[in-house]
Amino acid sequence: MRTICLLLALTAIFVFSGCKDAQSSKVNKVSVFQGGGQCALPGEKYAKPLYILLTAAPGSGLFSDPSNPPPAAKQKVLFEAVDGSDLKLSAKEAVSDEGGLVKIEVMAGRKTGDQYLRVIPADAPDKAITVRFITGIKITGISQEGRAGQELAQPLAVTVVSSDGKPVEGAPVYFTPVPTASGAGASLSERTVLTDKDGMARTEVKLGKTTGKYDFNIEVGATQNNSTVRGINVTELGVNVYTLFMNVFGGLAIFVFGMKLMSDGLHKAAGERMRSILHFFSSNRYVAVVAGAFVTAVIQSSSATTVMVIGFVNAGLLNLVQSIGIIFGANIGTTITAQIIAFDVSSIIMPAIILGLLMMFVTWKYLRGWGETVLGFGLLFFGMGIMSAELKLIGEFPSFLSFFSSFDCAPPPGGHMPILALLGAIGIGLVMTMIIQSSSAATGIILALGASGLINLYTAIALILGSNIGTTITAQLAALTANRIAKQAALAHTLFNFFGVFVIGASFYIQWGDSGVPVFFYFVDKFTAGDAFAAIPQNLPRHIANAHTLFNVITTLLLLPFVATMAKVCEWMIPVRTEKVKIQYLEPHLLDTPSVALEQAGRFLRRMLKKSWKMVSIATEQHFIPCNVNEERFQSLARKEEKIDRWQLELTNYLVQVTRRELSEPQSQIIPLLLHCTNDAERIADHTENILNLTVRLNQAESKLSDTAIQDLNLIYGILKDQAKSVISTLDAHDQAKVDQAMKDEREVIRLSAELEAKHVERLRTGECNAVTGVIYIELLAELEKISSHFTNIAERSAAIQKNYLGISRLKNAAKQAANNAKTVQVHS
Repeated sequence: MRTICLLLALTAIFVFSGCKDAQSSKVNKVSVFQGGGQCALPGEKYAKPLYILLTAAPGSGLFSDPSNPPPAAKQKVLFEAVDGSDLKLSAKEAVSDEGGLVKIEVMAGRKTGDQYLRVIPADAPDKAITVRFITGIKITGISQEGRAGQELAQPLAVTVVSSDGKPVEGAPVYFTPVPTASGAGASLSERTVLTDKDGMARTEVKLGKTTGKYDFNIEVGATQNNSTVRGINVTELGVNVYTLFMNVFGGLAIFVFGMKLMSDGLHKAAGERMRSILHFFSSNRYVAVVAGAFVTAVIQSSSATTVMVIGFVNAGLLNLVQSIGIIFGANIGTTITAQIIAFDVSSIIMPAIILGLLMMFVTWKYLRGWGETVLGFGLLFFGMGIMSAELKLIGEFPSFLSFFSSFDCAPPPGGHMPILALLGAIGIGLVMTMIIQSSSAATGIILALGASGLINLYTAIALILGSNIGTTITAQLAALTANRIAKQAALAHTLFNFFGVFVIGASFYIQWGDSGVPVFFYFVDKFTAGDAFAAIPQNLPRHIANAHTLFNVITTLLLLPFVATMAKVCEWMIPVRTEKVKIQYLEPHLLDTPSVALEQAGRFLRRMLKKSWKMVSIATEQHFIPCNVNEERFQSLARKEEKIDRWQLELTNYLVQVTRRELSEPQSQIIPLLLHCTNDAERIADHTENILNLTVRLNQAESKLSDTAIQDLNLIYGILKDQAKSVISTLDAHDQAKVDQAMKDEREVIRLSAELEAKHVERLRTGECNAVTGVIYIELLAELEKISSHFTNIAERSAAIQKNYLGISRLKNAAKQAANNAKTVQVHS
């Protein structure tokens, strides 16, 4: 319970660690967001407005991000031209908005060359900065997008004019490519060009072979009609489709592999105990939700939890109401993955990979499991980093921005989110998750897209909604071969997510007060650090992660009081067509949980033994002793004996599959014992055929058994019957007294068999019985003695089974509870 409380506390920290607080909005830093360093001809307006970003000091919270400081809102800023500049401004002072942005329009004067504008925060003049503009220069052919390694469609051109606007001929223009990080920059047809009579200098640009931005430095030399213009930086955009595809999907592959490795490691380190939580904490809907959330958060996979629940329901270990509560919790627990991914842990990625790899070489299985977890953690963030870095490279490319804008869900000013774009984004998220079969991986992709600036919060949350629907496909696939109650549980998972998408989606069209922001987005932004709606969205990955968590928490809170109603709806939509519900004891989805799989094998063995003994008792009591030959019933018993043979094969194969999993020492020891007991149970059923054959021979004999012989048979059969009852009960819960009694019964059967055989020989001598019936009688005694021996074998092994494996009685009680709620139970054939 303390562990669960810790999980809930950590979840609250994840979600609310970034809550907006009353921190000071005093200006700590001033920077140019957009519009600095522009060129324009004299008297013309600069193409883009000047945006100045004001930020406050970073927060001091546990999870505050120094690289993402909060905006300084409602701060007065002064603008003034300096150093003799004649720039014309739309305003000489302005106030920053909620996102810390200040916007003004700037127009070039008549002076050519560098012009400077001073930006001064009124309350922090020491933080003032100077912004440069260039007058008398016009640059075209910039920010073009082309294929890497190819020449751009338009040349990079510079036009130089004098203060009166006339072209300057003969001015030297110097073009210099700036080397990229990889060293493979772009190339130019000419690096030094004199302006022509139109005042223009041109050069052709051939991009390098990598994806990203290619920077160039442009300088203009002085003539009698113009002054020198120092370096101007311009950018071209290049895309290498192959490397972009390989890096994005390669990063995604590493991300998914790391997530699987981390999940598998947690399975090995703590998975067994996590599975047992589902039995201990599924007594009511509220505790079941906590159990589902805790287990999913630990094993890092809602799909694994849901499939496991489907297996439990199919095996009769959980009823529908219990499974719905756990599924609700699993939807909350899976959001922890997104919360973890949203952190910036770049500094510990490589140490985690190294440490995890070293831990995997130790011999202790428990520590190896944690080694896989740490290694998976490192690889997860390593792959995420590769994917995010590549997406950031194309974050400003027009073609990609155009593609993502086709399903941009941001509402127009004063309007609502476009319904078609919303449905399109939900559909994309749904299909993406169905393809990769992991909502956590899909959420990772969405976080990477958000961090790169390719999508906004509106679009990201719409994709998250689709991802929540898409993840239900895993449960539906798992339930395809399961019984109808398991199908009902899978349906509950689907209904949960569809309901949540409908309710949360509807809230998108309800705005909060005068904010103009949909109510759900308003609260996500309110309880997360940074402004997601600023010109520079702040802390967007955390906003997306918190939206994912709040979606599932809100849906759970809305539906939790109506779990019983949802169960009835599922039962109505997928009715149980017969009064009997098949329970599949050897549920394949439980193989990854060896402890539960072995429990199921024990239950199946007990069922098999009871069936075998029932066949023997029918053959003895209803046919041999009364000498009753009934071909129809004989055929029925033969078919049941064939079923026992199939059960033996199924149980043996199931146990063999369990051996291929990671097993503890007690689990490894119990499997051979169960296999031997399975063989004994099957051989008991085989004796049914022998007894029936003896019945036919007895019926064909000239005389029947004497009354004394029948009384003696009833005596030894009664002892065998008591032994069978004791042995069957020892498989349910170990009782040494019953084991001792079973072994005592076998000794009594052997003694009594010898005694009765001697008495029968005496009856033969006196002529009370004939030789034919005498042989049949002695052969039956031998059959009963062999059956008793098989029961003794099982009784002897039951003590070792119970020693290495505790919990069958607990699961039996859980199964009884599920059976009572599932009407009538029939064993899976």
